[in-house]
Amino acid sequence: MSMQGRRIRWDRVIIVAVILIALIFALGSCISSCTRSLDKEDSSSQSGILDSLSSRQESSMLDSSTPDGSTPDSSASSIAENLSAYKEEIMNADAIYRGNLVLVNGENPSHLSEEELDLVKLATMADRPDCYQISYPAYTTVNSTVAAQFNRMISAYYAATGNKDIMFNYGYLAIGKEKSNPESASGLDIQLHLKKADGSYDYITDTGTYSWIYKNMAKYGFVLRYPTEKAEQTGEKGSTYSFRYVGLPHAAYMTEQNLCLEEYLDLLKNSYSYGTAMLEYTCPYDQKPYAIYYVPASMSGSTSAPVPTTGTYEISGNNVDGFIVTVARSSVN
Repeated sequence: MSMQGRRIRWDRVIIVAVILIALIFALGSCISSCTRSLDKEDSSSQSGILDSLSSRQESSMLDSSTPDGSTPDSSASSIAENLSAYKEEIMNADAIYRGNLVLVNGENPSHLSEEELDLVKLATMADRPDCYQISYPAYTTVNSTVAAQFNRMISAYYAATGNKDIMFNYGYLAIGKEKSNPESASGLDIQLHLKKADGSYDYITDTGTYSWIYKNMAKYGFVLRYPTEKAEQTGEKGSTYSFRYVGLPHAAYMTEQNLCLEEYLDLLKNSYSYGTAMLEYTCPYDQKPYAIYYVPASMSGSTSAPVPTTGTYEISGNNVDGFIVTVARSSVN
């Protein structure tokens, strides 16, 4: 065979190589284009999901309808609008048992010791007014905030009526102690009696000058703990002399809406859970608008409670399954 017969046809090799390069380039361009298209579609989808979630949360948080039929005012609405900026506060598991809104009743006993209740002895308080009496001054104690607010209320009562018949009969009583009720172990409950001029005793009732207490107690953060008409809800027969401290604005709202503590906490849990709605309420006593909402507690440890990034708020456990966050207007100014 001659050398000419075995000559390599370089022209054909070059043509084949060019065709292969063109095919590789075309295939690479197609893959790149498809990838960019998929990335763009995925990004658009993620953005749409986030926007949808954000829109639904914002809409629900600013919902102007309320289960109790009231219409929130515009100043309170501004709180919800600004609560889009929040941080998370870590609440330990036992924090559910602390706060002014703990539900203490026959089914949910207090879980705190005397040392954890911040109790003070009424008789030895330096600023205690002398316009009421104490049944058992040697050992009658109550939560320090409750004591301070009670002293303020009774001082105002005396200034308005000149009456000194009120007797602080019982405050904190251990579970099962004689004369105790389910609330007595909370340190937030007080029982008021009357000491008559003849030395005898009686229960306080909403009559005569004593009506001032019932008409004004919410201003100082107190509610009647066992209203007669709420016996089915509280599990206790009606009482005119057992008062419970819950603080502002809760006492004002509960009084306006005729709610006992059980009903109020159920309302917050079922209708004002964070992410769905907030109870927007302007308290008539301090003229502050508030936003109030429920946060379910984690069943396996600590709970991350969403709170405003700045300003004033309080968190109370409900002693059962969650926390109540109370935000004041000043926290979002």
